[in-house]
Amino acid sequence: MYELKEQYLTGVEQIDNQHRKIFKLADDAYQLLKDENILFKDERLFTIISGLRDYTQYHFTEEELYMEQIQYAELEFQKAQHRKFILELDKLSQETVRVSLENQDDVIDKVLAYLANWLQEHIEHFDMKIK
Repeated sequence: MYELKEQYLTGVEQIDNQHRKIFKLADDAYQLLKDENILFKDERLFTIISGLRDYTQYHFTEEELYMEQIQYAELEFQKAQHRKFILELDKLSQETVRVSLENQDDVIDKVLAYLANWLQEHIEHFDMKIK
């Protein structure tokens, strides 16, 4: 289960709320993985990844605007990290085109592993600096 834990709260309500939404989308992928009643998961996975991409693009824009307002010293680095994340989501989205019944759970696992690592590392080591 993916949820925004206390340790990842920045104290900036708008950003924390947006992070909650991103964790919710990641949890949707986790729930899809665990749902044994869905035989073909490719369309839902594509929808989840597309939703993640769209929402994180919105979030990154908002977060970067906030960082500009507070004159965050590492803004350019953050922007680069954000672009890298979007590119990776694009790659993962392209992988859903090649998903088969045999490998769909492996692809979802790959998506989840990437999200878990990125969310933890990025929020803990970079976003927390805006407190």
